[in-house]
Amino acid sequence: MDSRLKKQIEILDNSVLNEDFIDIAYDVIEDIETHENAFDAVEHVLNLIEQNPDIDFGSPGPLVHFVEQFYGNGYEDKLVQSIERFPTSHTVWMLNRIINDSEGEKKEKKKFYLNVLQNVLHSHNCSDELRSITNEFLSLHN
Repeated sequence: MDSRLKKQIEILDNSVLNEDFIDIAYDVIEDIETHENAFDAVEHVLNLIEQNPDIDFGSPGPLVHFVEQFYGNGYEDKLVQSIERFPTSHTVWMLNRIINDSEGEKKEKKKFYLNVLQNVLHSHNCSDELRSITNEFLSLHN
């Protein structure tokens, strides 16, 4: 990862508790997107969400818009890994967005993603609020 990209990621990390985080994130993400290797930041963005489960990242917000541009190009795998490490309401919501798009030829993947969602309920990191959100998403797909 080049030093300019590392610097932008550092700004995200240092700003996450700032009340203007969303505005800062839009600016930082705009710069990250100009990098040839922007995908390298996806895992870090997901880690940031994991490590800050109580932060409002927007709906969907700049971070989700950024990582979702890599849909079909590796983002899904990184998201699943993040959820398996430490599920949050935001990452579970992101997974539900993928499930909603998993029709037709993507139907087999839908089963896989639903299993990932189901496994959140058994995570030792699953709070009552996250359990409720996860159950709500699961009920939409039954």
